[in-house]
Amino acid sequence: MNDEYMDMMARFISVNRDKTYTIQFTVFLKLFFVFCIGLMTIEPVFGAGQAHTIGDVILKTDQLRNLTGADGSGIGIGIISNGAAGLIQAQESGDLPQNVIVLMNGRGSEGTAMMEIIHDIAPGAPLLYHDFGGGAQNDFIYAIESLIDAGARIIVDDVGFLQVPYFEDGYTAQNLNRILDEHPEVILVSAAGNNAEIHYQAKFSDDGSGYHSFDGMRGIPIAIQPGGMFSAFLQWDDMYGNSANDYNLYLEENGELIALSERIQDGSTLPEEKFTYINDGKSLVQAELRIKKENPSVEDKNIELFINAQKDKVYITRQHLVIEDSIIGQAAVPRVLSVAAISPEKVNSIERYSSQGFVTISYPESTVRQKPDITGINNVAVSGAGGFPKKFPGTSAAAPHIAGLLALEWSLFPSIPADDMRNALLSTALELGEPGWDPAFGYGLPDAIKMYEKLQGLKPDNPLDSSLAQKPVKSIQSKMEPPVMLSGSGEITGPVIITSPGTYTLGKDIVHSAGSIITIMSSDVTIQGGGKRIEGLSVQFIDNTPIDQNAILIQSPDSGKLKNIVIRDMVIEGTTNAIIGKQLEKLHIDGCTLSHNAIGIGLYGSDNGLIENCLLSGNSYKGLAIKDGSSDNLVKGNTIEKNLYGIDTIGSVNTILEDNIIRDNRREDIYTPKEQAPDIIPTVTPTGIVPCPDANYDGICDDPNGTPQPTKAPTTSSVPFSYSEEISMTTIYTYPTYYPTYYPTHYPTPHPTSCWHC
Repeated sequence: MNDEYMDMMARFISVNRDKTYTIQFTVFLKLFFVFCIGLMTIEPVFGAGQAHTIGDVILKTDQLRNLTGADGSGIGIGIISNGAAGLIQAQESGDLPQNVIVLMNGRGSEGTAMMEIIHDIAPGAPLLYHDFGGGAQNDFIYAIESLIDAGARIIVDDVGFLQVPYFEDGYTAQNLNRILDEHPEVILVSAAGNNAEIHYQAKFSDDGSGYHSFDGMRGIPIAIQPGGMFSAFLQWDDMYGNSANDYNLYLEENGELIALSERIQDGSTLPEEKFTYINDGKSLVQAELRIKKENPSVEDKNIELFINAQKDKVYITRQHLVIEDSIIGQAAVPRVLSVAAISPEKVNSIERYSSQGFVTISYPESTVRQKPDITGINNVAVSGAGGFPKKFPGTSAAAPHIAGLLALEWSLFPSIPADDMRNALLSTALELGEPGWDPAFGYGLPDAIKMYEKLQGLKPDNPLDSSLAQKPVKSIQSKMEPPVMLSGSGEITGPVIITSPGTYTLGKDIVHSAGSIITIMSSDVTIQGGGKRIEGLSVQFIDNTPIDQNAILIQSPDSGKLKNIVIRDMVIEGTTNAIIGKQLEKLHIDGCTLSHNAIGIGLYGSDNGLIENCLLSGNSYKGLAIKDGSSDNLVKGNTIEKNLYGIDTIGSVNTILEDNIIRDNRREDIYTPKEQAPDIIPTVTPTGIVPCPDANYDGICDDPNGTPQPTKAPTTSSVPFSYSEEISMTTIYTYPTYYPTYYPTHYPTPHPTSCWHC
C-alpha cells in the first residue's frame, strides 16, 4: 500500500465529492497507514512509568530513537507553566527523572504533565522548570531569561496572556524578539492557545442604535449559572496607548445592565475595555454581551473580543463567535513556534478550541502573519501526578511534543542554528489541510524521520560555536523573586504576605495577577501607597477559567478579627476586588482611587471602619459593598460614580454616609432590597447543561457510542440558542479548575475550596 495506491483509493472514494474532502481523506489514509505500520513493525522505546504519550508514535520520534540512539542528551529544555506540583510523585512512578531542576515553583500541576510528555519523547534531555510568575509579563520574561542562563536551549510555555495588544507587538513580544536576537542557540515553543471558541473579531457595524450588530443580533447570548464567572476583553485597532475612539462593553439581561466597562478613550489611553462578571445570585442569568460605539461620527474600527469563561457554569453560543485570528501574545511572534492541537483519534481534524490564524497586525505597519506554525498531539496519557487529569488536552499538551522532538533532533546536530532547526521542522511536516501553510494546522504534523533526513544534508552557513552547542545545564538563582513574607516594616515591590504589625510602603507600580497581590494577615498594619498603582492582569491555562484577583486581601489566618488596618493613597485598577476585607475592626481607607475593577471595596462582617476621600469609579459591579453583618462604618467625603451599583449596604447595620458625591451609577446609586419572594437555590444543574461524557474534549456531550452530540440549552432559556450539531450551545471545555495562586483568596468564592491556602 504505497502513496500512489492510497491516492488512487482516495480519488475513487471521493467521486462526486468536492476537492476539500478528497484532500482530507488522502491525508487520513496516509496517517492511518503510517500509524498502523508503526504499531505492527516497531516496538516503541517506552520508558518506565504509568503513562506514555501516543504522540511519540504519531510523530515518529520513537522510530528516530531506535534508528539513531538519540535521546535528547545535552539539550536542556525549559518549561514554563502554572506549577510542578506532583513532581515527586511523578518521579517515584518513573514518569519523570530524578534530576529535574526547579528554578521556581507555583501551585498548579500542569508543568509536571508537560514535562512527562517531553520525557517520554526525549528521555535524556535535561529538564528545567520555572513558574510563570503569577501573570506579570515582566515576570514571564524573567522566567525565560532565567531558564536560558540555567542552560535551556529549548523553552516551551502554555501561558496565555489576554491583556496584550491584539493588533501590535507589546512588551512580551518585543522582549522575545530581543532574546532571540541575543541567543541564536535558543528555540521558543508556545501553545497557540485554546481560544477558537471564545473569540470574536469583525469590523464594527452599527445596528442603528449605536450597538454592534452580531449577524443581526445586538449581543452574544451567554448563560451563567449561580457561582459562575467570566471575564470579557475588548480591543480595537487603535495604537496601544493612543486611542481616541471610544467603545464600551456591556452585559445586559432583559434590557438591564448587569456589568459594564466604560473607560473613556481620549487619545492617550488604551483601546481596551474589560470586566469580570460573577453571578452571585441564586438563579440562572441569561444575558447578552454587547459592544457600543460612543462616538458615531468617526471611522468604524476593527474590534476583537475574548470571553474567558468558567467551565460548566458559563455557556456561550458558537453562532456568533469567530475562530479565525484567535492567536495572540507570544504565540503570535514570528520566530516563536506556535503549536496547534489535533487528537490521536482524529489526526486530520483540528481541535475545535485550538486557536487559529491568520494573525492581523496593524502597527507599526499593516501585516498578516502565518500562525500557527506546526501541529502537535493532545488528549494524551499522563500519570495524573499532583491531581492533574490523566488525559491531557489542549495546545498545552501539543506544545511539549514539539519541544521533545526538537531536543531529539538537536542532540544529533547540536551545531545547527535555531533558525535552521525551525525551518527543517516546518519544511518536512505532513500537510493536514490546504497545500503549504494552513491557518488551522500551520505547516502540518511533524515527521521526525523526514526532519532527520533533511538535517543530515544540511550544512549551515553559520554553525553554532561549540560553547553554545554544548551549553551546560545548571541550577541557578531565578531572576524572579517569589512572593515574600514581610514582617515589621518594609517596601512592597511585588506580591507579599504581611504577617506582623508595621508601616509598609508601596515602592513601585505593580502589575500582576494570580490571586492576592498584597495579603494582610496581622493587626496594626499601615500601607502607604504614595500615589503608586496596582493593576490586575488576566492569564489562561488549559481550563480558560478567570483567576480571582484581589489587589489587597485583609483576613485573619484564624477565626479572630484583625484590627487597625490603614490603607492610604494608591490607585488600583483591573482586579476582581481592589480591596477586600473580612472580619475586621477599625479599617481605615483614605485617598485611594479604585476604578475599573469588579468591586472597588468589599467589607464583610467588619465594624467601625472609615472610608474617606476616595474615588470609586467605573467598577463593573459595585463601587462599595458593606455586607454580611458589618456595622457602624462611616463613609465620608468620597466620590462614587459610574459604577454599575454605587453602594450596596444590604445586610449591614448603621452604615453612615456623610458628604459623599454619589452619582451616575448605571443601575442604582445606593442599592436597596426589592420587595420580592426569595429565589430558590437550584438543587440540580438546569436541564441540558449537566456535565457529561466528552471523550474528544470538544465541549459537546458524547452519546453512549462516543458520537459527539449537541449540548442543549436549558429548557427555561429565553435566549435564542441554536440546536444544530455544528452550531450549538456548549460549554467551553475545561478540566477541573486549577488556580495558580500563591496566596489565600477567599471572598467572594466563585469556585469551591476546602482550605484557606488552596
